[in-house]
Amino acid sequence: MPTLTINSEQIYYEDIGTGTPILMIHPPGMGRIVFEEQKSLSEHHRLIIPDLIGQGDSSYKGGSEITIKRFSEDLVQLLNHLEITNAAIFGYSSGGTVAQQMCIDHPSMVKALIMCGGFPVVDNFFLVNEHKLGIYTAKNNKRMLSQVLAISHTKNKSLRQKLKEHMYKSNGDVWSKYYLQSLNFNCKRQISSFTKPTLLIYGSLADPINTYSKFYKSTLQQVKIEIIKRSSHRLPTRRSKQVNDLVHNFVQQLK
Repeated sequence: MPTLTINSEQIYYEDIGTGTPILMIHPPGMGRIVFEEQKSLSEHHRLIIPDLIGQGDSSYKGGSEITIKRFSEDLVQLLNHLEITNAAIFGYSSGGTVAQQMCIDHPSMVKALIMCGGFPVVDNFFLVNEHKLGIYTAKNNKRMLSQVLAISHTKNKSLRQKLKEHMYKSNGDVWSKYYLQSLNFNCKRQISSFTKPTLLIYGSLADPINTYSKFYKSTLQQVKIEIIKRSSHRLPTRRSKQVNDLVHNFVQQLK
């Protein structure tokens, strides 16, 4: 598997398919395996699927900063390394915070923004407490958290096992800090300057999160919002076909 070394730390990534590049950004701790069901998109598009620093197979030497901005800059270096001048950026859940940071700091490198369950700020009771629980559990019992997340994301036993094993590789301190960074993230003011095409996908049953669709609808210039019925927040694994179809059609239109 290819790697990119940044300041003595290695980012593992997958680079599969050809066509319009799509950079896929995972939530805290989950690593690239959470996008396993999206790999069929490589029949039409080029997928860049990394493990962020300290998560999955990517290394962490300890002491280096763990911030949303740092994750964003690492991914910019990855795109430069691959000689990709711009890409569609796909962020799932808190991965959307990193995606939005890239849109704010490096808009020329972003062809389009795609978010599954994205949010600009954590400011409701459910999300705040979910993040606080993640901060504590990732640091103190990452084995339990790996199992809970794997079970909640899929009924497929093989994928569930892969998810659990991959998450358990993640550094608990990095995992916890990613949750903390997401909890403190707020781009409501800066994201209003983003003018590229945007696709937002939400589950109809994920009320604490899909409520942010109203903010994006009133703020972004080129935004398309899709609500998948009878679905929760865990769309890439639980509703992979619907997500893949929406992403494929959206990216095709960018051409």
